[in-house]
Amino acid sequence: MGCKIAADLLIFIHFLWILFIILGFPLFLYFNLAKWRLFHLATLTVTIIMQLTRIICPLTYLEAYLKSQDLSHEIYPGSFIIEAIEKVIYVQDVTLELIAFLTLIYFIVVLLSFWLRPIKRK
Repeated sequence: MGCKIAADLLIFIHFLWILFIILGFPLFLYFNLAKWRLFHLATLTVTIIMQLTRIICPLTYLEAYLKSQDLSHEIYPGSFIIEAIEKVIYVQDVTLELIAFLTLIYFIVVLLSFWLRPIKRK
């Protein structure tokens, strides 16, 4: 049961990471937080590189490993919330190429934001 809890927790962390990638941009742009904008840009750059090179996210590997260690045989294998989050993380009817393309467009918008709204200098 411990691996199931760890897997569920990791799925939730994975979901928070995706929220950070998506929602961090408008939040940090609005408040113009220099360190967070740069950190967000770095994480988005790593995400783009992973998608373009077809590297699977390390969190996905770890989730799969933890799930494979769970030997319990329950009638309902997961919780509703975790199952819903997994559907958001692992979109079914969208190709990896489309996701990579949309992420690249998003990356360009984030880069342009540094030109349109420069980081505040002290």
